[in-house]
Amino acid sequence: MTEQDAITERTLGDRLATLRQERGLTLKQLSDLVDIPVSTLSKVQNHQATLTYANLQKLARGLSINIAVLFDDQAGPAKAGRRTIIRRGQGGINAVDTYQVEVLGSELLNKSMHPGILDVPPASPQDLGKLARHPGEEFIYVLEGGVILYTEDYKPVALEVGDSAYLDSSSGHRFVSKNQDTARLLVVCSNVVSETAESM
Repeated sequence: MTEQDAITERTLGDRLATLRQERGLTLKQLSDLVDIPVSTLSKVQNHQATLTYANLQKLARGLSINIAVLFDDQAGPAKAGRRTIIRRGQGGINAVDTYQVEVLGSELLNKSMHPGILDVPPASPQDLGKLARHPGEEFIYVLEGGVILYTEDYKPVALEVGDSAYLDSSSGHRFVSKNQDTARLLVVCSNVVSETAESM
């Protein structure tokens, strides 16, 4: 585990404990609310594990909060006319599933979209059977290398530098590098946490 991973684990665990206690929920009650096992939530709260993106979405929806609140207790309403600038290579780094993500625009909370640079490794045999699913939509643009996009509804398709794809994130999907080099994608995911909460 890298130092950044450890910091992310501690932050998420501490925020989970605070948010749960503010709502007067036991771990079991929170587990029932967000459909994540008690054992998993306990490990996160005790800084022994983190959550997948899909589980972060479930936790945020269950607590009716923006996903950013899970990592920053200063999250508040979005303001008009705001902006942020991230210099090359200076975004926060997170490990998500088999990918490494440089998170862009992380200073802004309650965003309606989440941009990042996704480093996509070559697939190992066990990776090919795992398709990611999460609410919302996403746009990807190939910056370096090439990837193969696997989806549950279409045949695999190869994407080269300059190619892009727009997809329904709730449909199973996975990106893998076409060769032994890591590929890089610009990825922009929609934020449906607040939309889901408002429609309930």
